[in-house]
Amino acid sequence: MHRRPGRTTLALALPILLLIAFGMARVAAPVGALGLLFDEPAGFAVVAAFISIAGAVLLFVPPVELAVMRAFVGSTEEPSEGDSERLDTLLGRVGARAGADPGRLIVRIQDATAVNAAAGAAHMLFVTRGALALPDAELEAVLAHELGHHHGLHPVLGAVVWWLRLPGAALAFVYRVLRRTVGVVGSRLGVLGRLLAIPLLALLLVWQVAVMWLFYVAEVLAMWAARVSEYEADAAAESWGYGPVLVGVYGELLAAEPDRNRLQRLMADHPPLPARIERLRHGAAAAEPVGVHP
Repeated sequence: MHRRPGRTTLALALPILLLIAFGMARVAAPVGALGLLFDEPAGFAVVAAFISIAGAVLLFVPPVELAVMRAFVGSTEEPSEGDSERLDTLLGRVGARAGADPGRLIVRIQDATAVNAAAGAAHMLFVTRGALALPDAELEAVLAHELGHHHGLHPVLGAVVWWLRLPGAALAFVYRVLRRTVGVVGSRLGVLGRLLAIPLLALLLVWQVAVMWLFYVAEVLAMWAARVSEYEADAAAESWGYGPVLVGVYGELLAAEPDRNRLQRLMADHPPLPARIERLRHGAAAAEPVGVHP
C-alpha cells in the first residue's frame, strides 16, 4: 500500500520533541532513574530516538507486528470464510478508488457489538462484529477511513510516540502509587492522619507538576495530533468518494457518543462526531458518492 506522511506527521513533531526533551531533563535532574542509565542528556536523546524509530520499523515485520498487536489488543479472531470474502471485496473497491493495494493488510475481528474499526501497526485492520452488521456501502466507507490511517502512516507514527512516552508514563505511575499510599496511610490513622495527608498530597501534586509539566504538555499535543489524524483519515476517505456515506454512518453513531467536558475533549484521541460530520459535509458535495458499484 502506498503510504505518505501528511498533516499528522507535522502535528506529532512537537510532542515527539517534547517527550525527548522531558527524558533529557530527567537525565540532567539531581535525582532521577534515567540518570542512573545515562551519563548525558544527549545520550538519552540518541538512544530514545533510535529505539522509538526501530520499534516502529519492526512493525513492518509481520510476525513482530502480530505479536505486538496480540499484547495490546488482546483476543481477536480471523474472519470467517464468508466475512473474509466480503471484506476482501470491499477493501478491493476502496483500493481501486484510492490507487492502493490493500492485499497485505491483516484483518482481525473483534468480538464487540459497537460499530468500530481500527488501523494498527503497519498492516493490521481490526473490525468489530458490530461494524460487520453494517450494510456494504457503510462498512466500505468505514474501511476507507481506516485505510486513510494506514495511508498516512498514523499507526506507525503512534508507535514512535508510545516508545517515547515510556519514561514519563513510568514516572507518573510512581507518583500515583505515592499518592495512593499517603491516602491509605492517612485514612488508617483516623482524623489526625487525614489532616496530615492533605498537605502531603498537595505537596506531592505540586512536586509532580513541577517535574512532569513538559510531559503533560506533550500528552496534550499528542492527543491533539491524534484528533488531527482522524480528520486526515476522514479527508482521505472523502477524497476517494466516501464522504456522503461517512456522514450517514457518523450520524447514526451520534446518539451513542458520550457527553464530554472541556478537559475530556482536550484529552480525547477522537474529535466529536458533530465536528467530523461538519467537515465532511463541506467537502461531500464535490465527492463522487459511493453506494452503487459496477
